[in-house]
Amino acid sequence: MAAPRLGIIIADERALRAARSDDPVDLVILRSTLVNPPRAAGATKLRSRFRELHPNAEVYPYVWHLVSHGPTDGLRDLGSRSLPGDPRAFGHLQDTPEVRGAWESTLRCATAMESTTVVLRTPASFTPGGIYRARLRRFVAERAAEGLHVVWEAEGLWEPPSTLAVARELDMTTIVPAFDGTGRPFSGSLERRWLRVDGAGPTTHLRPALADSLLLALDARDEEATILFGGPRGYANLRAFAKAIDNF
Repeated sequence: MAAPRLGIIIADERALRAARSDDPVDLVILRSTLVNPPRAAGATKLRSRFRELHPNAEVYPYVWHLVSHGPTDGLRDLGSRSLPGDPRAFGHLQDTPEVRGAWESTLRCATAMESTTVVLRTPASFTPGGIYRARLRRFVAERAAEGLHVVWEAEGLWEPPSTLAVARELDMTTIVPAFDGTGRPFSGSLERRWLRVDGAGPTTHLRPALADSLLLALDARDEEATILFGGPRGYANLRAFAKAIDNF
């Protein structure tokens, strides 16, 4: 088994207080930009901070929810930033001036962070029908024209086989849970998939037995793995998994 790439998901910049300079972090996934993307100056400062903490890590921001989520999807009230316009003209990857303006904010953030990739999270209301598939296809093509790769995190009715088929078609990567609700490790192919350890439920504390079960599942495949760690104990769980790799 090749050594997995390890990443940290930052939902709140305060989580960086738990970071250590020797943490084996290959990727920093900035989920806080889903709610409030920083302006260019703020994004540049964040990138400098990541360089100090994790000098070899790539940084990928989430796409602003005004691009991906509609007004009833529960994120609008969480953010301090907004844009003028009819709320119904935002979200769900619509081809509207409002969504294009929101994307420009994410693009400025990604550019300031020197990111080659953005993470698109779609809500449960973004269903697997033809209209939304067409919007996703257009969005990914437009990002490719800008030199950006898209990693897709789908909520709701999208099943793993359908997300994998779309990812193959559009040359995307997807994010899926590393464990199910009972603590069983992901058992499917790792093709175009990154695994996410949420830091909730059975993975609040990534016990050695859980880490070992995931490593055994990965060892059964001849595929490169990328494991992302989120939640309040994201850094602690990443270290626990890195220790399990060393002892495997």
